[in-house]
Amino acid sequence: LIARALAASCSRAGAEVSFFMRKGADVLSKWVGESERQLRLLFAEAQRREPAIIFFDEIDGLAPVRSSKSDQIHNSIVATLLALMDGLDARGRVVVLGATNRVDAIDGALRRPGRFDRELAFPLPDAKARAEILNIHTRNWEQKPPARLLTHLAERCVGYCGADLKALCTEAAVHALRRRYPQIYESDDKLLIDPAQVVPTREDFRAAMEAITPASHRAAQAHARPLGALR
Repeated sequence: LIARALAASCSRAGAEVSFFMRKGADVLSKWVGESERQLRLLFAEAQRREPAIIFFDEIDGLAPVRSSKSDQIHNSIVATLLALMDGLDARGRVVVLGATNRVDAIDGALRRPGRFDRELAFPLPDAKARAEILNIHTRNWEQKPPARLLTHLAERCVGYCGADLKALCTEAAVHALRRRYPQIYESDDKLLIDPAQVVPTREDFRAAMEAITPASHRAAQAHARPLGALR
């Protein structure tokens, strides 16, 4: 979203900026040498239509850390990407952006100056940002929750990311619908529902918080038994 907003703001300023987005898995191919060819074609097209922005989402899947245990195919892809970003040929007016939530999984050569020389960290939103996110996801509701309720929810939703807050609003709306029209789960007929009658309350949001586990609060469960005492 930030990369798209950057391209849109540059275009509004008077310069038409081309935007290319690729996911890590989109470039990978089962044919030997095809992934490297796709990368070269991508950079060549971006240079032809410069100024341009190339955005790699989940770049840790495209350029993982190279080691003696990694396969030769990934090593070749990483080497090709390094050469395209900072090789002998000038890259021109092409900006390369990457996004990942596993910085430790990216090859270290990509993080040196001349390649990805600027790193921006986006932590979890604070209370003020959470209130703004909740306001965005509820502003189109027929009965918008009061600002006091959204502020109270923002203070309680510590550790929630944007996706968690969106799921919270959706779950609260579903809970309010189930409370107002319980017959929709008991009948196979089509029913006429008035959206204005579905008003999520504080209790609906409380039930939604009990049903949702934020991504930052989740922990992997080990389905194994502990070893017995040695004798």
